[in-house]
Amino acid sequence: MTSHIAMAEGAPGPTLVLDADRLPGDRDRLSAALGRMRLSLEDAGYGPILKFALVRSSPLPGYDLDYRFVQGLARDPRKFAFDSGCGHSLLAAAATGTAEGPLRVRVLNTGEEAVCERARDGTHTLHLLPGAELPLPRLLPTGRATDALITDEGVLPGSAVRFGNPYLFVDAADLGLHGARALFEAGSAALARLERLRAAARVVLGLPAGSLLPKVAVVSAGRQGRLAARSLTEPGWHPAFALTGLACLAVASAIEGTVPHRLARSAGCGTDSVLVDTPSGTVPVDLETAVAAGGRFRCLRRVGIGGRRVRVLRTDPRLPWRVHATA
Repeated sequence: MTSHIAMAEGAPGPTLVLDADRLPGDRDRLSAALGRMRLSLEDAGYGPILKFALVRSSPLPGYDLDYRFVQGLARDPRKFAFDSGCGHSLLAAAATGTAEGPLRVRVLNTGEEAVCERARDGTHTLHLLPGAELPLPRLLPTGRATDALITDEGVLPGSAVRFGNPYLFVDAADLGLHGARALFEAGSAALARLERLRAAARVVLGLPAGSLLPKVAVVSAGRQGRLAARSLTEPGWHPAFALTGLACLAVASAIEGTVPHRLARSAGCGTDSVLVDTPSGTVPVDLETAVAAGGRFRCLRRVGIGGRRVRVLRTDPRLPWRVHATA
C-alpha cells in the first residue's frame, strides 16, 4: 500500500495516510515511528502534519478497510493521541484508495462504521453509522440531556453527546456571543473559556486531565432553518468544522432536551436534515433515524455529509520506515 499526503476540504491540515501493516502495534513504538516521520516531513518542507490515518485491508467480511486515526499534538512532535476519530482524515484515507464503488470502513478508534462514496464530479460523501442500532438517548454518555459545568466563572449548562467522538455542546449566548458573526469572530478569550469548560466536562465524564476529549463546539440558532456552529481542534479554533462534529451535532439536535435540540427547534430546523453555518460556509447534514420494532425511542441509523473534495498533495513521500515484525 502506497503512502499519501492528502488534504480533505475544510480540514485544518493534511493527513498522512500510512499502511498500518508496516507500523508497530504497541503505542510506544508507534509513537516513536510517527514522531520520526513527522520530523522528517517537516525537515523536507511539508510543515507540521498532525493527522495520521493508519489503514489496512479489513479481515472482516463486509468491510473494505480497517482505519485508525492518530492525532499529533502541536506542542510536542513526539506525543500523539489515539482515542478520537477524524472525519476529514477518514475521507483523505478513502480518497487515496483504488476501490470502485462505495468503500465500507471499520473505524477502530470509536467503534462506528463508515461508508465513503465518490461522485462523478469527484466529490465525496461520508456516511457514519453506529456499530449497532442505538436508541438516541443511549448516545448521552451521562444519561442526561444537559449537565452543569462548574468553573471559576460559575455554572454553565452543556450537552455531552457521543457519536464519532464525544462532544460537548454549549450555547453561544451563554458565552456572550449573540449571532453567527459574534461567534465566528470570537478570539482567544472565548477559546480559553471553552478550554476551561472542556476541563469541567472531563470531570463530569470521568476522562483524564489533559485529554483532547471531549471535543468542544459552540452552537447558536442561525438564520431560519439553520444552526451556526464553531468547534475547537488541535491546537485552537477549527477553520471550518470537524466532520465528526457535524455528525454529532446533527444527532444531538434530534435528542430532546439537549442544547442543540433546543436551538434547532427555535431556528425551525428540520428533523431529518440540519443546515449548519460554519466559518467556511454552510454544510447540509442528513440524519436518518427510525423507531425500532416495539421500541419506545427513535434509533440512529446513519448520518451523511456530502460534497467534500480531497486533494492528494504527495504520493509515496520519502519516510524513515523501519522493519517491524507483525506476526
